[in-house]
Amino acid sequence: MSRGPVVLLFCLFVLGLRAWAEPPEREPVVTEPPVRIALALSGGGALGFAHIGVLKVFERESIPIIAISGTSMGAMLGGLYAAGYSTAELESLALRADWVRLLGSSLPFEAQYLPERQQAQRYVLRLGQKNLIPFLPSGLVSLQNVEFMLMRLLARIEYNTGYDFDSLSIRFRAVAVDLESGQLRVMAKGRLEQAIRASIAGPVVFAPERLDGRELVDGGVLQTLPVGALDSIVPPCDLRVGVLTAKRKTQAVASLIDVASRSLEIATSAELRRQESLADVLIRPDVDPFARSGFAQPAGLIAAGESAAEASLPRIRELLRGRKAARHLRPIRARELPIIRSIRFEGLHVTREGTVRPEVMTRPGMPLRFGRLIDDLQRLFNTGLFEDVNYRVGGLGDDSVDVVIEVQERDYGFYSFGIRYDNADNLVVGLEVGQGNIGGSGAGVRATFDLGNPTEARLGITGTSLFRLPYGYRLDGFWGSIQRSYHDEDSPPGKYVVNYRGGVAEAGYILGRNAFFRVGLNGYRAAYQTVGSVGDTSRGEWVVGPSLGLEANTFREVDFPTNGSASRLEIRSSLNAMRGTRQFIRFDWSAEQVAPVGPLLLLRPSIDVGASLGKLALAERFRTGGAGFVGFVPDEFTSAQRAVVKFGADLRLFRLLGQERYPVYAQVVANAGAFWKDLLTTSDVPSLLHWGAGVGARTNTPVGPAQLIFGIGDFGSRVPQRSVTTAFWFSIGREFRYTR
Repeated sequence: MSRGPVVLLFCLFVLGLRAWAEPPEREPVVTEPPVRIALALSGGGALGFAHIGVLKVFERESIPIIAISGTSMGAMLGGLYAAGYSTAELESLALRADWVRLLGSSLPFEAQYLPERQQAQRYVLRLGQKNLIPFLPSGLVSLQNVEFMLMRLLARIEYNTGYDFDSLSIRFRAVAVDLESGQLRVMAKGRLEQAIRASIAGPVVFAPERLDGRELVDGGVLQTLPVGALDSIVPPCDLRVGVLTAKRKTQAVASLIDVASRSLEIATSAELRRQESLADVLIRPDVDPFARSGFAQPAGLIAAGESAAEASLPRIRELLRGRKAARHLRPIRARELPIIRSIRFEGLHVTREGTVRPEVMTRPGMPLRFGRLIDDLQRLFNTGLFEDVNYRVGGLGDDSVDVVIEVQERDYGFYSFGIRYDNADNLVVGLEVGQGNIGGSGAGVRATFDLGNPTEARLGITGTSLFRLPYGYRLDGFWGSIQRSYHDEDSPPGKYVVNYRGGVAEAGYILGRNAFFRVGLNGYRAAYQTVGSVGDTSRGEWVVGPSLGLEANTFREVDFPTNGSASRLEIRSSLNAMRGTRQFIRFDWSAEQVAPVGPLLLLRPSIDVGASLGKLALAERFRTGGAGFVGFVPDEFTSAQRAVVKFGADLRLFRLLGQERYPVYAQVVANAGAFWKDLLTTSDVPSLLHWGAGVGARTNTPVGPAQLIFGIGDFGSRVPQRSVTTAFWFSIGREFRYTR
């Protein structure tokens, strides 16, 4: 055989072996991309705490989220979660935060000096005024306390992510509404804290947030469930889960927050249905048992969110169809802190920069430490001069930055209104009109008018600091008349009217936050018009002399304390050398303790001692009666010396209007006292001992404290009788009167 056919057969054999060794060609395997899951969290006030429960279930079931959009409370909780806070941290915040304080409009208790606290709580209503024309504020609450909380949580994270919401651990969008254009605004850049603040600014209740020259309010005005806001996320989301914290059943509203939230739900019901249709899964926690203002019940709402999320898991897994969920949790890397190149203020129109510059400890040349800067902002707010304070950082591309402190000045003109009733003085109304921050110095001028008992007009200037030192001052002129009741051991009861006019100049030193020392000069002329027999009171008399006062007070509510203590010492005098008609010195000391015993019981011991040397002016005598000494008739008992010991026990029964700030207490009160004429004559003291006891109730109300007491005592209509009599006392309203 020739060699050619052999070679051909060998080649065919090799090719066959190769073909047999190679597997047959397969079709390419198609791998489906992971599913991108996003959450849209609704508003709803306190009901939004249920979002935490939903997030807890998603964490526990390892269902990753690549994007979150939020409105109002959904923006707050969703924004914090997107910034890297865990559900455990959010739950701790919800349970431990003092939401009453955070959502309140007053300065923090510990930030105010004692005179400031007392002045802030004098009246029940305050309105702004410009050129004496009153106006309503854009919102009742500034939300500054919430802003400070969010600043401390987010300031460093905002800086590290370059103020870009797509650089957070989870991409985020906050929804608000532009008040001027009426358009929905979906925010993706800037200060995350400010975006959240804008989104939670419920109209009427909370003041709008000013951002980039625009006023923004709660996104729930147009879109309470922001599923559509997820459209701005790139690349787009595959599975949209909406979480709606809205009531299914209509219920009676209990607060302004409830009214505003329910109004938004009604107004946006059509848009809500459209947003619901955009969601692939809708989680709707059962929040019907809770109030939109129920910030004291976060635990129940979180549990409701967990239950609803667990019920939705089968539907979510069905939509995933075995596919994996995308994981895009990005770590946030810390950036090196820049050096501060400059610091300047924006928004100072009335206030002089020199007045507030000492409050700022952050200085050019220092590293930008956000904790220190926020402390500075808090001190600025606590001056009471500003409605809102914030900051802006410029020049982020360099290793140094400019810090701009943005302030919104208060409306320094104001009207304050007071109303009070008791069965001794009947109805009394008061008005105070003033202008604060005169010349940008922080000082204020005000005029007060009271109609009732007393009827009084007062004009003065006051302040709680002097050249940034902790000195208070007051300069007042006053004139008015007041009706008094008169009893003593020598005379039958009677009445007289004091017509007075004069002035007072005082300067004080602030001893920490809870104490105040003052010295002053008082001078006034009192003329008496008698009604009944009270001796010779036809002539007028001058009371002129120095005074001294020392007060310590830890009560959070001046008129309705539930914890703390208060003590007060006042020394007043009148000197012939200063043209005083009579010469005397008068000492008045009182102390009160309110001690909680468990969650329901308060014990309230107190003592009140008054003494005088010399011939005390009739207008300066000590007056006791009504709730001041249970068992006395509502008319006052007038004496030159007194010593009263009082003890009360209050048992908490329930909350008025369902609000924590309006507890109702049942009271039991007993007191004993001695009242006599001459400090140096003590032999007649035992014959002037009196006692009284009573039961009643007290509560706080929107117009001030209310108290009702039924009492018995040994004080009759005439002292010599020593008969046991009954007495009734009722009062409601704040004590706003300067003279009483």
